[in-house]
Amino acid sequence: MTGTQTSDLQETLIESLGRTGKWLRGAGMPPGMVLAMEELARQVKHPCVVAVVGRVNAGKSTFINALLGQDLAAVGNIETTATINYFSFGDTDPARPVYCHWRGGRITQESQAFLDNLQGNDLETLRRSDGIGHLEYLLPNSLLSQITLVDTPGTGGVVGKHQSRTAEFVNLSEQLRVRHDQDTRRLENEADAVIYLVGSTAMAADKEFLQEFAQATGGQSRPLNTLGVMAKTDLNPEVLASPHEFSERVAEQLKDNLNTVVPVSAGLQRTLDRLLENDQAELKRLVGTLRRIPSTTLEILLDDEGLFREAEFPDCPVPGSERQSLRDGAPWMVFVTIARVAADDNLTPEEVVHKLRDISGFERLREILTKHFIERGRILRYYRIVNDARRILQEVKFTHLRERRDQAREDEIRLDRFLAFIRRRDEDAATASELEAFVRRHLEAGEGANKLEKLWEELDEELVELLYRLREDNADFKALQRLEEQPDYFSPSEVKELRALLGRYGSEIEKRLSPGRAGDVAFVSDREIQWQQTRLEAPRRSARQALAERAWTRYRQILDALLDEEEETAPDSTHPL
Repeated sequence: MTGTQTSDLQETLIESLGRTGKWLRGAGMPPGMVLAMEELARQVKHPCVVAVVGRVNAGKSTFINALLGQDLAAVGNIETTATINYFSFGDTDPARPVYCHWRGGRITQESQAFLDNLQGNDLETLRRSDGIGHLEYLLPNSLLSQITLVDTPGTGGVVGKHQSRTAEFVNLSEQLRVRHDQDTRRLENEADAVIYLVGSTAMAADKEFLQEFAQATGGQSRPLNTLGVMAKTDLNPEVLASPHEFSERVAEQLKDNLNTVVPVSAGLQRTLDRLLENDQAELKRLVGTLRRIPSTTLEILLDDEGLFREAEFPDCPVPGSERQSLRDGAPWMVFVTIARVAADDNLTPEEVVHKLRDISGFERLREILTKHFIERGRILRYYRIVNDARRILQEVKFTHLRERRDQAREDEIRLDRFLAFIRRRDEDAATASELEAFVRRHLEAGEGANKLEKLWEELDEELVELLYRLREDNADFKALQRLEEQPDYFSPSEVKELRALLGRYGSEIEKRLSPGRAGDVAFVSDREIQWQQTRLEAPRRSARQALAERAWTRYRQILDALLDEEEETAPDSTHPL
């Protein structure tokens, strides 16, 4: 979806939500509903929100650090009293790098020491964490200029339940665990896109992965906005040998639950980031040192961490202490993966970096995020916003309008009773008539309820039409992606026509059609027939068939719109000239 197209839709959505908010306010609906609708209108222009979700200890924080290229989210081998962390675009004071949003509404800027004190599961740490809604990091990161990334606490957490702990500790830890589960589920539902992360145990076999994925997602994932990430691929030799083939096989099995599955190694990516600092000095030292060791000896050393650290071989010119210094704190299996690539004499340093990046999976992940989530991020956001707006309207219909209707029935009964009383008073007919008009004016609530229901129907219909448009625009977006990936299935003139038709240059009819053809019903009808024929003649399940079907559908929609416009503007044949 192009910027022009999203801008068109953005303005339409803001206008519709604004009109709905005014109606709610004018109809005397609860202030909370009015504020919620106004907030939805403001959200239209916000960045796409991508939530990283999974079970506790699945490696979410390490993954986010690797994705952003900075060690920001706290990591560790044991579960901590994790907070929800928002990573947004912007600058902040280095001395106080994080904004703390407290549950009472207060916002403070905090230091790194404050963040460090939130790690652990002792009673005092639990008390501190209990009052925090979420933490917000502002970073001048190019990825964050397009999305807001959210690190969730995860689900299924067990914040310390040792028998020797006090009742207060157990109660508070259980309260935090439940809240973490609730917050994570809430963010799953509210985010524009979701990255589901599963741990290394999922990689032993497809069956184990599927079971863990089902547990992590609770069966609630949706392919439109969900990306699966298999973390820590460097810890499993089977996946490391063919990560893309493995992920594609799993993605096919999970096609009803998520968009795709990407294998990544966050540990490898962060280690590579550090190796590339200071003009790649550490990488050059690593490559130079490892290539001094005979390949057969190096394989023996890499087979065991203790051997690598301590063993000495006559043909190895690099002592154990020097070999160990190469690790620089990297996890053993991560280092083994890097070492085997770096030691390959057939690769230049640039090729070493390229291969390691490919193994880490993060370049492919960023490409998929850009292609499937960031570029489509606004349409996903709009879709959620419209659904949220409709939920508010549904509550209005089934709660408040029903109450208004019930009240109207009661008022009609009162009106009939009052009028009957007035009509029995014959002493002053003029006064009785005036009183009857006054009572009718103030008690005819049924008419007011009818007007409210009619306005509700109009607004809801408007939102339903927006949902339909969003679904169709999303189908165009997916078709455009396939066209760009497989243009050879079409002639240059067909590619040009499809790009315009599917909204690459804007969503208005005049931008979808050839110049001068915006109102040409005969031209649109002819193109609809031509693409229908192309669809029928194309190989089954081919890109050509899929794109032809989308073109045929879009031309049919345009034709229907043009015919409706002609009918609306045609002179009324029953009206005298």
